[in-house]
Amino acid sequence: MNERYEIRIHGLLGPLLRTSFDDLSCESLPSQSTIRAKLSAAELERLLLRLDQSGVELVHLDCG
Repeated sequence: MNERYEIRIHGLLGPLLRTSFDDLSCESLPSQSTIRAKLSAAELERLLLRLDQSGVELVHLDCG
């Protein structure tokens, strides 16, 4: 079952990272970026792994 997630990260997603998340909604804020998507548990795990491998710092993860 897919859940709606909001993921906040420290800093901005550059163009290269944004293109790898083209099926997700991304919003840039002054010091953070927000990614919103409806994901399965496996998709969420893959996304978090990709962010970690890219050196992105997770600030907040919300399900709901």
